Amino acid sequence: MQVCYSPPLNLASCMFWIRSFVNELHTWQWLGILIARLAVGLLFFLSGRAKLFIPERREVMRQTMLNAHIPFPELNALFVSIVEFVCGALIVLGALTPLACLMLGGVMITAIATTAIRSVKASAPLDWLSDLLYLPEVLYLVILLLLFLSGPGWFSADSLILS
Repeated sequence: MQVCYSPPLNLASCMFWIRSFVNELHTWQWLGILIARLAVGLLFFLSGRAKLFIPERREVMRQTMLNAHIPFPELNALFVSIVEFVCGALIVLGALTPLACLMLGGVMITAIATTAIRSVKASAPLDWLSDLLYLPEVLYLVILLLLFLSGPGWFSADSLILS
């Protein structure tokens, strides 16, 4: 009977394997960008669509604007809904990505500053920061910043137009 024997892995071969694996991951970076772009783009597109075309959702948006003391709540609710709808679609397509990210980033900063931050009730600084970072609006803002800085990736309308 013959026994198969493999030599023990040493630290150098483990490090080589890890380095090769990490280098290979970079070739798949486009997939992470695509998934982030589709998820955030669809979120905003569908949210904007609902606020534009479903009266109950439009009223909730208007009431949110009123409660946040935002001037011209009807006009701003319509404006934000259109920005979410149009810019969400642009991000899904990967078209005019920097502009769409800036517009939606402005919406998220306003949402954080006027409504979301009120839900943070922690008194200790680290607890307050933890609760703030837990807000979905902050996560959306981070992903929008990532897309703004990285671009939409090669699988996008921007890439097709610029190449």
